[in-house]
Amino acid sequence: MVENQDQGPYYQINDTKNPDLLHERRSATFDIELLTQFMFGGPNSYFNINKRRQLTRLAYAHPIHKTHLPLEYLDADEFYALLIRKSFVAIKEAERLNITDRKFLGWFLSVFTNGRFIFGLHTSMFLHTLENMASDEQQEKFLPLARSFQIIGTYAQTELGHGSNVQRLETEAVFDSKTDTFVLNTPTLTATKFWPGALGRSTNYVLLMAQLYTPDRSHPCGLQMFFVQIRDLNTHEPLPGVEVGEISTRFAHEVGDNGYLRLTNVRIPRNQMLMKLAYVDEQGTFHRLGDPRLLYGAMLATRVNLCAFFSILLARAVTIAMRYSAVRRQGQNPDGKETLILDYPLQQEKLVPCLAATYAFFYSFIKLEHFRASILDGDTILFELLPELHAISSGLKAYTSTHGERWSQICRVACGGHGFLVASGIKGINNMLDAGCSYEGDNAVLYQQTARFLLKVIQQLDENTDTNPDSSIAFLYSNKVAPATVVNLDDYCRLFEARSELLLKSMSTRLSELSSSSSTPYSVFSKNSIELVHVAKAYVETFVLRAFYDGVRKASEHKELAVVFEQLFHVFAIDTLRNSAADFIRLKLLTPDQIYHLETYGLPDMYARLRPNLIALVDAFDFHDNELNSCLGRYDGQAYEALMERARLNPANRYKVHPVWTSIKQNAKSKL
Repeated sequence: MVENQDQGPYYQINDTKNPDLLHERRSATFDIELLTQFMFGGPNSYFNINKRRQLTRLAYAHPIHKTHLPLEYLDADEFYALLIRKSFVAIKEAERLNITDRKFLGWFLSVFTNGRFIFGLHTSMFLHTLENMASDEQQEKFLPLARSFQIIGTYAQTELGHGSNVQRLETEAVFDSKTDTFVLNTPTLTATKFWPGALGRSTNYVLLMAQLYTPDRSHPCGLQMFFVQIRDLNTHEPLPGVEVGEISTRFAHEVGDNGYLRLTNVRIPRNQMLMKLAYVDEQGTFHRLGDPRLLYGAMLATRVNLCAFFSILLARAVTIAMRYSAVRRQGQNPDGKETLILDYPLQQEKLVPCLAATYAFFYSFIKLEHFRASILDGDTILFELLPELHAISSGLKAYTSTHGERWSQICRVACGGHGFLVASGIKGINNMLDAGCSYEGDNAVLYQQTARFLLKVIQQLDENTDTNPDSSIAFLYSNKVAPATVVNLDDYCRLFEARSELLLKSMSTRLSELSSSSSTPYSVFSKNSIELVHVAKAYVETFVLRAFYDGVRKASEHKELAVVFEQLFHVFAIDTLRNSAADFIRLKLLTPDQIYHLETYGLPDMYARLRPNLIALVDAFDFHDNELNSCLGRYDGQAYEALMERARLNPANRYKVHPVWTSIKQNAKSKL
């Protein structure tokens, strides 16, 4: 049934009802579908746009989507109940349509629930961890139940008092040889599991990260993962010794059903410790099995995928803001007509760098995903490259979420007051990117992990002369001299690589000098952590810029796309460079006049060149209107009509006179 669905774009140019937006689309210098297929098409593409279109059409065809008010008009209980119903209907529909591929299933479930599939952690980290950490016997027992949703789980690692510092988690699992069980406890307030998605009211199992003690409490064996039932499968009541609940509401009333969990002397069988990489025998002896780096590699996939997620979110935000800017008119020109706000250079200054960054983020993710697949998806896992994969994925997750959040806020501001409405769609995107700066690794911590990798590389530079030319650190082994000025696109890449190399070598020299003093390695690293994060960001920017450059070179195969991609590259490179101008000046890579010229003349020139294609460039992302969930970013351009329709649906408008005013007026009359 999926294969029979239409693979074409969701909308055609004739679906445009706003005349200004129609003019924009007719002004494009390239075929939009050509760009869409170039960026996101093909069965070997991570995004596989044609398959995604088929799944999206099937998801939105279901009648349940017409049975409720817009989500912002529901109270918390209504919101939660609706998402639970939609999530279960989505599961049944996926079964009916026989959607079995893991990635396609994830797409369908997410689209069906407007990005709010309540069991997202179940289908991702819960299943993924079982597949990578459970023994063959455990997988045979647990996986069929989990894949069929007979049990629903989440991933319980973060605690009230510890997040990124995993080694200090306090939840305990003490082996009791007399009963062949583990006794689970959260012995302190800060040991409370806090934040896991769907934990509050939805899941009945957790994968619990806990400190193992065996054969008794006096013998710590480090962190292990445990398969723990927390609710009765028939009544959904919490089991004895389990305290579980929902934590306080987050921004925008979003429902992730994030919860807390406390355990008091909860016993589980010995065979419910996941035992692929380690196990405890009946006598309580702890044994390690296999290579723990297998788990390390498997967990990196989640972080890599987040870079795609953040890129998609930013693409939605800039699509909304750009389309609305081609509809909204404000101010008066000399002819007495209102000016389209997209024609204002100040509006272009907000949105064009954001658009360029979005394309850069997509290309950097594509390069990172190819690198991940080359390491982990072959017949032999390339363990020696895992540190580099960890460094890039950590840095890129931090970079795309931080900058994505900033750019999405700029998109919100670019839409004026209407952009602050939930109905704009942008505030929800901004909130998700904001949260992304903290979950799956605090960004400051992740940048420091990237910096540690770079320091090791630079310290071993003379020993490792044989480096893959496609490596993200290949520039450190190159003898190329930084260009004195920018003549071509590669010059930007070389300038950023020179900057990264100089910053890293300077930092390495400083740390070496400090290490010879009485200071401890910890204090040396801590005191220089601000600059180390800066060094890590510089490295990530070289990766993003080089990935974007590779994409531009590939686009040269299509004459009508080549020029547009070069223009986008110029915008991203100059905008990124001007934000780090102090580095390039201090390191004598560019003069202040050179940077001034690029910023003052180069950027506006690129804005003007890109102007006819700005709407086409966001249309190429090919979002369905339901995905954007935005009155401002509708494909047809009827922003004002949509805003009024949404406002009239507000339940507050069911009263001509609100009861409180009826009461006030009656009291006033009675006093008279």
